[in-house]
Amino acid sequence: MFSHWTKLTLKQKVFLAAWGLALVTVGAVTESLLVNKEETNLRISNLKHRDRIDPNATESGRTEPERTPPAGHENDVPVEVKTGVYVDRVASLSVRDSVWTADFYIWFNWTDERIRPGDSFHVVHGEILSRNKLAERTNGGQRYALYRVVARITKPFDTSRFPRDDHLLTVTIEDSGLQSYQMRYVADAANCGISSRVTVAGYSIWRTSSVVKPHSYRTSRGDPDLPSDYRATFSQFIYAMWLVRPNWGLYFRMFLTLFAALLIAMIGYFTSPTHRMGLAIGSFFGAVANTYITSTIVPETGIATLADVINGIGVATITAVLFQTIISQYLHDKRKDEAFSRAFDDVTMVLIVVLVWLNVSVPMAASLQT
Repeated sequence: MFSHWTKLTLKQKVFLAAWGLALVTVGAVTESLLVNKEETNLRISNLKHRDRIDPNATESGRTEPERTPPAGHENDVPVEVKTGVYVDRVASLSVRDSVWTADFYIWFNWTDERIRPGDSFHVVHGEILSRNKLAERTNGGQRYALYRVVARITKPFDTSRFPRDDHLLTVTIEDSGLQSYQMRYVADAANCGISSRVTVAGYSIWRTSSVVKPHSYRTSRGDPDLPSDYRATFSQFIYAMWLVRPNWGLYFRMFLTLFAALLIAMIGYFTSPTHRMGLAIGSFFGAVANTYITSTIVPETGIATLADVINGIGVATITAVLFQTIISQYLHDKRKDEAFSRAFDDVTMVLIVVLVWLNVSVPMAASLQT
């Protein structure tokens, strides 16, 4: 089976050893760089998610200071409003359009008759499509109001690890006029929740959390009665849902065509170089088509997603097969050195190992371990 190796010269054997070493080295360096890139993307994403639901940190990771109230209000005691959210439905979610729609109940418990938190709240980064008051009552000075809200919320999804991505969906509530020195939310964590009927296509809900955080706006909003460096601080109630990919189904469906193209290209190594060329060319166009199709699923963010990386590995591998096939065909047809051509093919088959290695380690590095 490998009798052709005995016909090689020392110079040819040295060349083949160097060629095989080069393929392994390129594969190892590529794997190291790509795995490090995906691990970094995963780490950054996790830190952002955790900071978002950390009451003492902003999304940038820095502690959010409590801003000084305007003059004359330094000793004011804010009204506490106990608030909770129950998500009944995620009506839609579009990673490509950076938007999702939430259908949820929200309630308020408070005692101060001067405020009506149910009438003045808004959804941060969102648009309230409907707001229906379901209940409002007072019992011994304790006030209660319940609303059902449908809101469309803008969410810049991090697609760097798509399709092994995870996301934090947040319903963030803030009062439109009362600052934190006037009113503060208190999370009714015991009663917050999510309906068992809530489903998000392609994801499962891993964790939920409710938290209250201060949020300062970096402007005085042109108020002449305030210092130019004044920063209005508002209390925010946040209910968060952490979405993760439950399995590898989407990943394999997205790259089924690519993997089939790679398999066809590799099968060519069991044929002569002349026959292999047609298989490699067909595989190349199949890989390019898969790249185009997957690029239509995610938004144009200007970053290379995991899908781009996997497609890139496939296209680069088939390109290497094409160039190697050209050289092998030259050795076989022009130089009439069938032994060297076949040995060259044998060594190049190490690409199969490199390819499998990359397609396992890189997506694994991008995946959240739940």
